[in-house]
Amino acid sequence: MTAATQTKALWATLAMLAAVKARFLAVLGPVYLPDSKNYVMFADAILDGDGWARSLDLHAELFPLTAFRVIGYPALIALFKMLFGGAWDWLLVALQMILSLGATALIWRLTLRLTGRIWPAAVAAAAQGLGLAFVLDQCVLTDSLHATLLTLLAAHMALGLLDGRQPGMVEALGLGLVLFAAFLLREAGAVMHLAHWPLILAWTLKTGSGLRRAGIVLVVFLLPLALGIQAYKSWNQMRSGERFITTVAQTAMYHPVLDLARRGLPVFAEDPLLADAPGLLPLDPIPGVTFTAINRHLKAAHGMSALAVARHAETLFYDHWQRHPLDRAAIYLGRMDPRYAYLAFMPLSGPERLSLWAGGSTPFPGPGEIRRNLLEHGRVDQALLLAARALARLISTVLTAAFLIGVPIVVLRSLRQDGWRPSALPARPLALGALWLFALAWPAVYALVYLEDRYLAAATPFVTVIGLALITPWVERAATWLRTRIAARAE
Repeated sequence: MTAATQTKALWATLAMLAAVKARFLAVLGPVYLPDSKNYVMFADAILDGDGWARSLDLHAELFPLTAFRVIGYPALIALFKMLFGGAWDWLLVALQMILSLGATALIWRLTLRLTGRIWPAAVAAAAQGLGLAFVLDQCVLTDSLHATLLTLLAAHMALGLLDGRQPGMVEALGLGLVLFAAFLLREAGAVMHLAHWPLILAWTLKTGSGLRRAGIVLVVFLLPLALGIQAYKSWNQMRSGERFITTVAQTAMYHPVLDLARRGLPVFAEDPLLADAPGLLPLDPIPGVTFTAINRHLKAAHGMSALAVARHAETLFYDHWQRHPLDRAAIYLGRMDPRYAYLAFMPLSGPERLSLWAGGSTPFPGPGEIRRNLLEHGRVDQALLLAARALARLISTVLTAAFLIGVPIVVLRSLRQDGWRPSALPARPLALGALWLFALAWPAVYALVYLEDRYLAAATPFVTVIGLALITPWVERAATWLRTRIAARAE
């Protein structure tokens, strides 16, 4: 397998994925979801003048537009509106797709580096390109760019570790700037930067740096984010008098409150500020309705600003873990939906979901319809689609199981062989372990508050990569055995 063959295969895969993405964009156009409206309104405020940047009244609006969301994505939308007018959303989505294909290329390289085979690299690239990234790339949301940047960071670090190349200080600073850019898209970066620590420390230490240099590299990597967060808080303090990043907790952090209320716990009655709030129970099936009711009550009855409401939610979060630890633990574990095992390989479900999000239809039959459609209407195509989706889900489940179970086995086995000395771990199991921690950090942290599968878009590609790295030898042995049996019978 020559380098030229690998390059041709990579470009062929990227070209096919680009063609599919372009076709869906041409048919469906940019996809807008409920959150898209806030980003566009924030962008319009940026274009209307600079008053918003100098003054912010946290009491004026229930959900202050320029405080509720971090500025990165609205600023990018404003830039594209200035440059491209009415076509801004098409070109923004095109940019998201192009950058996402860049992440696909690194996923290809990482899989090839771990397996030495083109076919698992192509499977990993297709899984990433047609999975959650396929859905999110076409949406006017932060998810695509955010996941792409973090995927690029993690893959770059893992490749550096596997190649035995020391990170330079300028390189670490550049990676830190990418991390800060991701924070400007989603403020969770103020916490989720921790997911990258195992990768950059493993990369630095394994490639010959001592503890002192490894610590310096980590500091340089985190410096843009640390300074950027403080600068962002200072800007908000300048315009509002309060030091904070966003007020998104005035909705997001009330999810845990509603979770406990659904279990019948008296969380509203226990709270002196919400005990007299009207209309909270029974809970509305749409959480946003209850969030709005909570915010309106706290503002009207207690004179609380948007930031005070957000901080109250954070106080309740820690209080409820002390008051109701078993219920909170049960809710936490319940967020680990087994269906997340289907995310590692979803080449049919990704395009289907994008079509549904765009207001289109699904080619799959509804529950209980396949028997009637097959017998009465001859819809063999639907039966084949269901079989293909079932096979994709089986493959995805195998990859996820290999990821979850296989990495600890590989790392522990390697540690035992090396006398239980972590410093002696070879680069491959070390990279697998660091990527394993990176990927698991996302559901582990988000499940504390609220978890949707789109929040796992940065982690899922590495579940696929590691799963493929672990099962490829078994698949090839099975294929060799099968070919031998077939050849023997033919004789």
